[in-house]
Amino acid sequence: MIKVLIGGVPYGTENIGDEAILAGIVTQLRKLRGDLDISVITADPVGTGKKLGITGVELRFDPQSGQPMWTDEIMQAYRRADVFIHGGATGLHDYPMHLLKGLRVARQTGTKAVLLGTGGGLYNHKFWEGRKTRLLGIAKKCVLGLIDFRKILEDRETIKYRRAIREGLERDADLILVRDENTKKVLVSYGLSPDKVRVSGDAAYAMEPFGLEAVKGLAERNNLWKDGKPVVGVCVSSQRKIVDMGAVVRLCDTIIDDYDAHVLFMPMNPSTDDKIGDEIAAATKHGDETRMIRGYTEPEDLLAFLSGVHAIVSSRLHLIILGSLVGVPAVGIGRGSRKVGTFMARFGLEQAGEYDDVNYEKLIEKFDDVWKRRDELSGIIKADMNAARREFGKAGEKMLPIFDSIKK
Repeated sequence: MIKVLIGGVPYGTENIGDEAILAGIVTQLRKLRGDLDISVITADPVGTGKKLGITGVELRFDPQSGQPMWTDEIMQAYRRADVFIHGGATGLHDYPMHLLKGLRVARQTGTKAVLLGTGGGLYNHKFWEGRKTRLLGIAKKCVLGLIDFRKILEDRETIKYRRAIREGLERDADLILVRDENTKKVLVSYGLSPDKVRVSGDAAYAMEPFGLEAVKGLAERNNLWKDGKPVVGVCVSSQRKIVDMGAVVRLCDTIIDDYDAHVLFMPMNPSTDDKIGDEIAAATKHGDETRMIRGYTEPEDLLAFLSGVHAIVSSRLHLIILGSLVGVPAVGIGRGSRKVGTFMARFGLEQAGEYDDVNYEKLIEKFDDVWKRRDELSGIIKADMNAARREFGKAGEKMLPIFDSIKK
């Protein structure tokens, strides 16, 4: 059998978006070939393996830096594999060096390497606040602000990283399938040939819901309403908190007061996003009327549940994607990589701004438009996503020549 190793994303850490990506990749691989022995690098090798019927390879994190570790077990998994798939997420923008190392290790171990459904906006290097940035700030003051030393150094690092991304992909990737046209344009702007980069869509497009039992279970566990009022799902990412959180609080109150709808917080990472939801609920006038989906929820369960939600407000891309798969329109809030705005543009929608500039006026304008047109938008979104599913399947077929080239 052909051995396939999936990795590059911290699977098994209860990030519902990442788990949706993984489920979609496994589903697509099984549609392509029946002779694939699939393994995945995951922080929950037993749970992930049992759920998807594959082999889990343990992912460990350095206790000091929190970065994924390249353990002997992972290196052995690379050596055993015939094909390595870096699956999804926004790695070309958020953690390009880790992504490139995964491809390089595949090359060094004689393993074919595929980038599948990965996204990313223009990479711009930023220094973490600390001693270095303080010294650069002092240097700027010493020249009366005429020279911004921090910006100069960040620009130099940006050029270096963009060049590394181009060179790493050219050298080590056998097939590059990116999430959207914007990511392709970014890579071409770095110097990659347009013929080298193909657009596949997001792997979560291949997902299917579990069914009605999942919906009933979620509703019962979280004491959800039974009055028939419409429900609006809300998720604010903990990775980049919205600067003006008061705007989100005010929007939630308006949804309850003026639109006679319920607000349901839907964390995509239950160990972090739920805290933001609790903060918003506590600040609203109607906090006791809101609800939250507590604990980790399988992406397939959430997908089934979203069929009963009427609109979404989210800065998490994969909540918007999962909602779109069942025709739920969304108000999106960007987090710096353009991924939310790029995805929503396919339906003729604009995001309500970025995490650092969104305000109540932008939010309510976009929400009111989505609410009034939600039936119309639902039809548009369903038709588009059905086409996107088909296109993802066709793009996935680009992996077949790689599988066919492996002699067993």
